[in-house]
Amino acid sequence: MSLSPASRSLLPSCSALLSYSAVLVFCVAVVPACLAQATQAQSTQTHVTEAQAGQTTQESDLDDLGELGGLSAAAMTNDSGPAGIIPVAKGFNASLGTTSQHDSSSGWYSLMTPNIAYRLDRYFSVDAGVAMYMYINIDANVGTKAKPVYAYKTKNDVFGDTALSFHGDASFLSTDYNGTVSMGLPSGNTDYGLGAGQVTYNVNNHFEKNFGLFTPDIEFGFGDTSTLVNQRVVKSYVAVGPMAHFQAGTAVDLPWRMSFEAEAYEELPLDKNLVYSTTGKGKKKVTTASNLDPAEDNGFLTSLDIPLSRHVTMSGFYSRSLRDHEDAGGFSFTFLLKAPPQPREVAF
Repeated sequence: MSLSPASRSLLPSCSALLSYSAVLVFCVAVVPACLAQATQAQSTQTHVTEAQAGQTTQESDLDDLGELGGLSAAAMTNDSGPAGIIPVAKGFNASLGTTSQHDSSSGWYSLMTPNIAYRLDRYFSVDAGVAMYMYINIDANVGTKAKPVYAYKTKNDVFGDTALSFHGDASFLSTDYNGTVSMGLPSGNTDYGLGAGQVTYNVNNHFEKNFGLFTPDIEFGFGDTSTLVNQRVVKSYVAVGPMAHFQAGTAVDLPWRMSFEAEAYEELPLDKNLVYSTTGKGKKKVTTASNLDPAEDNGFLTSLDIPLSRHVTMSGFYSRSLRDHEDAGGFSFTFLLKAPPQPREVAF
């Protein structure tokens, strides 16, 4: 068969058209199938990845629970808030506490307490925190030094002292021990009575033994400031000078992972000259004091922790000073960056 010159000139165009048509047909027929296979493979891989992630999370929780089983119960406690601020497993944790407290001498005030903590191993951990007063009533001198006149003034966004603590944990004869060495850095405003005005220290020894739902404990130690003792309840004064402190009480496990604690405390000065700064009125507004009165303090502390979730705990607390006849109470919320593993429920 012979083709005319005009027909021959059209052959390249027809061939190109057929080629483009074939490519188009291939794309329409094959590419959707490939995309479907790729989507199915990606979905399968996603399910596998999620399953692996869930398995990894479960294994991590099991590892944390295993670590929890090896730790003493006292290792998870912290004087400034509920359990969980110090991480159970090795590593870093951060928390933020928001507190509203009423003091019978100075009224209501609110503060935030950011904290960072790191567990080195099963036995040792460190943490650091600072009090940030968002609102507080200061018993300030509105007169002169020669003729002082004290009246309450509201202050906002002022700092207290920074606390650095090193913890050591141990367990022997079914008794748990937690030793804490703390150092206070003078970041607090001394003009407002919120700081010691110098570097301070405190050494505390905590012993406890579990009897089912009850965990009795005893504490004793010494230092040179009152701000590093019982940090959950903020007092209306700061004492600076050698002093010893004692505390005894018990913690009670309640349903729904709640915990109640009641303690009796005693703060006893070891020197006749203690320097005070104060935010409240009363006998604590002295610059030096005898070790008979008003330096000594004793009373009761109670607290109730209610976990709202693994990362959030609501707490209520109350303190009564028998010697100073003052009451302090309030509530707080503690937010944890890393939630502690959930132990088994206690049978009631």
